[in-house]
Amino acid sequence: MLNLIYSVADQNFTTTKSLGILNLSIQLAEALASSRRFNRLTFLSNSTIRFNIPKTAGRIQNYDFAIANKLTRVFWDQWAAYQAAAPTVGDWLFLPKGFASFTKRPPCRLAAYVHDTMIAHYQAHYPGRMSGFETWYFNASLKATLRQANLIFTNSEFTRNELLRLAESLGCNPPPIAVAGIGFGAPLVPPRAKKDQIVFLASKWPHKLTSLALEYADRWQNQTQYEGKVLWVGSLPEGSRLPYHPRWEQHPRLAESQFRTAVGESRALVFFSDYEGFGMPPVEAVLSQTCPVFSDIPATREVMHGTGFAFKNEDYESFACALEQALH
Repeated sequence: MLNLIYSVADQNFTTTKSLGILNLSIQLAEALASSRRFNRLTFLSNSTIRFNIPKTAGRIQNYDFAIANKLTRVFWDQWAAYQAAAPTVGDWLFLPKGFASFTKRPPCRLAAYVHDTMIAHYQAHYPGRMSGFETWYFNASLKATLRQANLIFTNSEFTRNELLRLAESLGCNPPPIAVAGIGFGAPLVPPRAKKDQIVFLASKWPHKLTSLALEYADRWQNQTQYEGKVLWVGSLPEGSRLPYHPRWEQHPRLAESQFRTAVGESRALVFFSDYEGFGMPPVEAVLSQTCPVFSDIPATREVMHGTGFAFKNEDYESFACALEQALH
């Protein structure tokens, strides 16, 4: 039986760039705690994270300084996480965000869950949109994962192939890369009676194509005179604004329970993107019995496997057709 150390201290709801990765990290911790295959589980966490874990299933050690600011988060990633794991009797250290330290060697065998190769995508398609330090830092951390980890988990065959290509370009032999997918827990809210309502996901990050989503949705609204409510959840890109329509609303961020309720009450969820390692929202919509409408990109094609309605990002008519099919 294994002794596992699981590091999630650098994640929290307020500052995370990806709620999907945060939710996955927490649910994976809870799933590991429910397993009987571990002799000892130690969770390196912080006091903002609430695990649904029996006290007898694992020990939780809080390190709140890891989320105090960007500098302390770097300090945690590069030194303190390994230092905290060193005194603990562990066979494996698990990093659910996938980024290893490039300044220290791991204190035991290292496993990481790598979600995507987004940094490489931004370098190729959105140069300059991330700071030079962030680009260098996350590249160096991901390279350290490929070189130091004993085992890498990922979410899709698409991401596995992306990682293999990256490793080849670096001239390194990667460890075994296992496609574990993503396990989804039961919906946080029971199935809801449907309202005449659509949820659009928004983001300031350019790969989420929110400006295109606003353009297409505005055009569709003017053409169809849709009378239901349209909820935009997430931040809009700088310089963008929500077109005026009487029943359109924007919420920069909703608490998890509020978001699940909104999705569960909607007839469709719309997800734009030009790059994903997996694409969780369309799956979450299905689990809430809400029809997903999503960009037709390699990861979503693999994951959705013909479920829901996909559209071509470059084709408005494709989008409009997909949304109409979902609503009907």
